[in-house]
Amino acid sequence: MLVDKVNIVVKAGNGGGGLISFRKEKFQPFGGPDGGDGGKGGDVHIASDRDMNDLSTFKHKKHYKAQDGQAGGSNKMQGADARDLLIKVPVGTTVYVKKDGEELLLGDLYMEHQRIKVASGGKGGKGNVHFATSTRKAPRMSQPGVEGPQVEIVLQLRLPVDVAVIGLPNSGKSSLISAVSGARPLIAEFPFSTTEPVLGAVDRNLRRYTWAELPAIIKGSHKGKGLGNHHLAHAERARLIILLLDISSENIEDDLNTLLAELELFRPDLIHKMSVIVLDKTNLVDTTMAEQVRGKLASYGKPVYTISCHDKTGLEELIGEVHKLVEEVASITQEVTQPEIIFRPEPVDRRRQP
Repeated sequence: MLVDKVNIVVKAGNGGGGLISFRKEKFQPFGGPDGGDGGKGGDVHIASDRDMNDLSTFKHKKHYKAQDGQAGGSNKMQGADARDLLIKVPVGTTVYVKKDGEELLLGDLYMEHQRIKVASGGKGGKGNVHFATSTRKAPRMSQPGVEGPQVEIVLQLRLPVDVAVIGLPNSGKSSLISAVSGARPLIAEFPFSTTEPVLGAVDRNLRRYTWAELPAIIKGSHKGKGLGNHHLAHAERARLIILLLDISSENIEDDLNTLLAELELFRPDLIHKMSVIVLDKTNLVDTTMAEQVRGKLASYGKPVYTISCHDKTGLEELIGEVHKLVEEVASITQEVTQPEIIFRPEPVDRRRQP
């Protein structure tokens, strides 16, 4: 089962404590303080990795902690800084931090090798060498290391696909993804046979395109009916959406309006994404009826294609036109690399209260 949203808790490393130490060398009876500073605690980074497919790694392990910095040493030696903790997630993961009951966006790892710092390690404390004065020659005090912050992180995966196939139950989504790619989803007569996104690779013109079949949408999915609408999050990254309809349906305009309404209710800008209407199961109707339905739906201002996954008709034309549109969208979409985003928790007042 595809795991596409998890909550984890990360904690940056604590800074190492400063040392209280004095020089103890021959012929140096009053050597003075020489306690070194503590090392910095490890930071926590989240980075995208193309070798990961989903967030199932985080299903059972929820807590992650970076190493603490080492304590300071004698002879004014500073403790070693701790190594940073790198947490790998799939490409397409959006990172949020939970604060005051809300999820605040930290960054979107939509490309490979992007990285976000979600927690900074605590600074090391100062050794007693820093507290020597003209009137205090032998200070017996040092600073403890600063504690690293602990934050709750929400990871949500949106599959980076080229084409997302959306439709009502039994509209032929599984048959389409199976016909155009090597994917083998469950194809059955009962509704909701697809319970999670199914990916398929389609090779054309020396390039590989990724298609995704999303679980069926029904009227009221935004209210949790059927399988709900949360799977539509994977359509947000798609360059093109296929609105798949059963051409033999008696209420095909209502079917299309249902899909458009649910897309808009999930996220309004989804209905403005490049999309095409595909009418499947033309083998169940005559040519005249197919042309009538095609003409009726052309008023929606979207390209309309007729296919039959059963007879394998219209598929090559559909694939060619869809990939042409995908390339057009890709050419006008300039992906800007995001700068490194650093989450800095609010400072804590550590002064003693009167």
